[in-house]
Amino acid sequence: MNYKLNKNLLVFLDKAKISSKNIYALPNDASKRIYYRGLNKKNHFLLMDSSLEKNSLKSFINISKWLRVKGYTVPKIYYKNLSKGYCILEDFGDTKFSNNKTKNIKEKYELTINLLVSLSKLKPPTYLNNYSKIIFMKELNLFINWYLFYNKDKNKLALLSWENIWNNLFQKVDNYKNKSIVLRDFHIDNLFWLNKEKNIKKIGLIDFQDALIGHPCYDLVSLLQDVRSNISNKEQLSLFNDYVSISNVEKKIFEEGYFIFGTQRLIKIIGIFYRLKYLYRKNNYMKFIPRTWTLLKKNLNFPPLKELSNWFDNYVFK
Repeated sequence: MNYKLNKNLLVFLDKAKISSKNIYALPNDASKRIYYRGLNKKNHFLLMDSSLEKNSLKSFINISKWLRVKGYTVPKIYYKNLSKGYCILEDFGDTKFSNNKTKNIKEKYELTINLLVSLSKLKPPTYLNNYSKIIFMKELNLFINWYLFYNKDKNKLALLSWENIWNNLFQKVDNYKNKSIVLRDFHIDNLFWLNKEKNIKKIGLIDFQDALIGHPCYDLVSLLQDVRSNISNKEQLSLFNDYVSISNVEKKIFEEGYFIFGTQRLIKIIGIFYRLKYLYRKNNYMKFIPRTWTLLKKNLNFPPLKELSNWFDNYVFK
């Protein structure tokens, strides 16, 4: 269907010498960015309106350049206006992992493991920020503010205990020596399978503008504990072991980081989905909440998370 574009976007398209015909909006995601799909001289393209997140677009383009130079497949940038927050980029089509869940799924995940291992071996861009304790705690507090104590008086004892537990857990993972670039939104809606490419270039990457320097386990656990995809426990374990074997990391230390960051991430996701529901009236993410809780409860059985597990028993599951 055709979609009426605002005046600024029409001016941008005119300067890019692209017709505004046959352009339609794609379903909105959790961000403030708006995407449109269009056709120009038989070539599909995406129009990104990041006017409300201009710094996000700058970061996307910078990291895109770095990834491309390092041999990964990212969308080509055809035309951009950073001051306006607009960009025309390559369209990978409808080949998301989430659109093709049953086809070659084993091959896709195994190749993605290889991609993550290769990323972990690279020296990350110096301009990236570290995954700091401030970011770590801010993400966790989404759960506190938008789920546990939403429209309620906060339990001061619970919050004090929460802070102490996560301070200790962060200290454990922050000491990890071999930090790498972490793309952060590494899930099946942001991964594309490109048949015409070879090896890890078959995997198209998007949505990496929030990348940081951090523990390489973060993107791995994002993939294997994806709330959008029901990967079995057996498959998770097999792929985790593949990563450990290929990357030659010390399993016990890496596993600790995997479960700490995986648990932190699931807790953050619950907060984000409830914020989307209450603040933006976006209820479609609530369908992922049951799987998120299932994964979280399983993670809480990991022995180093015993104190956190007790906290959930006292303040959440009671």
